Amino acid sequence: MTSVVFNKKLEDLLAVAQRDNTASREIHFPQAPTHMEVKSPLMEVVDYIIEDALGRGASDIHVEPGETMGRLRYRIDGILETMIPPIPMELYGNIISRLKIMCRLNIAEYRLPQDGRFSYEYFGKKIDVRVSIVPLINGEKAVLRLLNRAERFISIDGLDLTAKNKEQLIELCHRSGGAVIIAGPVNSGKTTTLYGVLDLLNNSQKNIITLEDPVEYQLKGINQLQINTKIKLDFSDALKATLRQDYDVLAVGEVRSSEVADLLVRASLAGHLVLATIHTSSAAKVIYRMLEMGIKPYLLGIAIKGIVAQRLLPRLCPDCCSTYLVEPDSPVARFLGEEFRPGMQLYHRQGCDKCNGKGVKGRIALHEILVIDEKIQECITNRCSLAELEQAINEKGMISIKQDGIAKALAGLVEIEAVMEIDDISI
Repeated sequence: MTSVVFNKKLEDLLAVAQRDNTASREIHFPQAPTHMEVKSPLMEVVDYIIEDALGRGASDIHVEPGETMGRLRYRIDGILETMIPPIPMELYGNIISRLKIMCRLNIAEYRLPQDGRFSYEYFGKKIDVRVSIVPLINGEKAVLRLLNRAERFISIDGLDLTAKNKEQLIELCHRSGGAVIIAGPVNSGKTTTLYGVLDLLNNSQKNIITLEDPVEYQLKGINQLQINTKIKLDFSDALKATLRQDYDVLAVGEVRSSEVADLLVRASLAGHLVLATIHTSSAAKVIYRMLEMGIKPYLLGIAIKGIVAQRLLPRLCPDCCSTYLVEPDSPVARFLGEEFRPGMQLYHRQGCDKCNGKGVKGRIALHEILVIDEKIQECITNRCSLAELEQAINEKGMISIKQDGIAKALAGLVEIEAVMEIDDISI
């Protein structure tokens, strides 16, 4: 879905920066300016882009090179919106250099990827900005992830869980040991769910430790350790040290390696509750991802207690969404399958002042929660095929992401077409 927004203020700032003969020289100062120094027009452009994105509720900023003009896009409610005007390429390189200076990266290096971060003050709030820069054919592309430290994390009551899924998740997290894995692709809300679970478990009688990269929200009463690869404090080393910290609950921000996966499994077998996130599209595929990491099937079958897989979709604006009749022979009716009924109505977006004409407002999570029982454990131990595992899950009666999406579409929370576009929801 393409969305384009004209930004008059950005147009004016870019025009001033182009006319300013000193902008390209000032940007190459080795240190970022102090609060007492006067900002150059180009610095004003970069600050405005960050503040404009924050004001629009963006989660990411994309700064992309082109042949004659660069492109600026914000990810808002999961959708990339293009800002007009584009960035003149004579200013583009200096904008990237300014971002590198803010991250204290090497401004002379443009052939290799670089990652960095900086903090930004926005209306008295501390914003963490993670920056990824990669070289492309026409120049370097920068992606900025915006993390608001002061933003209130969502409790388990606000995670869009159905009553059954919420009950299952609470039961899983109150077990004395075992691993609960939260899965999904990038930007699927895994960390939000993890924090909701940690908030549920948090009390003075438990030693809860998290390993995160970065710490997105500070949770009072929880020991949060931030990974720092620059000083060689990676997930593996931090996890080895944490295992000696007399913990009750251990949460790992992301399982990225075979060594971390192995340590997590062994920690869960020691009688502690272990929480982790992993980049995988479905509950069934989490099991195969961990087997591919070298975890022995019989150990995994015993260690893992449950899996939460999820996706985020744009939430329909409740003030302007409208209904339509589902035609019997339509692709929607075929997708609904046994859920379809003659005369069924679904919802689609319209657009109003409250949602800025987009028809969507925020995002909503779809979930599937797999509780490992003896049948699933046997499938894992015997390393059944993915098809056999999915069949066993289907027979178990798990509410799949597809089923959860259909239920939320029927309730007017999402468009059914958005559910249909999700990959890997065949169960």
